[in-house]
Amino acid sequence: MSPASVGLAAALLLQAVAPRGDAVRPAAPPGLSWEDSDVLAQTVARIEKRLRAGKPASRQPVVLTEKQLNSYVNLGLAAKIPPALSRLELRLERDRLGAQGLLDLDRVKSKMPQGAGLLAFLSGAVPVELRGRLSSDEGRGRIEIEEALVSGISLPPSVLAQIVAQSTRSAKRPQGFDLLAPFPLPYGARRLRLEPGRAVVEFFQ
Repeated sequence: MSPASVGLAAALLLQAVAPRGDAVRPAAPPGLSWEDSDVLAQTVARIEKRLRAGKPASRQPVVLTEKQLNSYVNLGLAAKIPPALSRLELRLERDRLGAQGLLDLDRVKSKMPQGAGLLAFLSGAVPVELRGRLSSDEGRGRIEIEEALVSGISLPPSVLAQIVAQSTRSAKRPQGFDLLAPFPLPYGARRLRLEPGRAVVEFFQ
């Protein structure tokens, strides 16, 4: 997976926002659907409404399927995805997250730190892939990067973390997203469990 998309994959639920407006939608690519995207968006909207009312986010675990997540990322969040990323595909396994897509290296060359190695000599859109272990409990999560490949070239987790941090800097988060550090789970979630083809979100009551 691309460096910038790792941060997105690691914090999908952190970035979820319900869709707005009734604009005409383009046709969904094969394997994706607006219906699945809407199901996830409606789930997030329902959780946010309960939290605003001072209620627990959900009294029961919330199950999100792999297809819902992929549809939401590529359709519902299309405008929020960095322009260098495309064709994102997430894979959910037991306690593990996988992702792949295309990265336009020409758009992120300026964000590559020293030590990027052969990546500095590549250009254009290249395939990227990420595999890692996700652990979470008591409201916090952590990702352990097991493998990151860019155009078949293995990238050390430390270099990947630097690229993600530089690619996600903003006025609200000047240091960017620290991929290797523990992060708070969203919406008062207690734990996020990954299973084959789905994610199960458990909440504090």
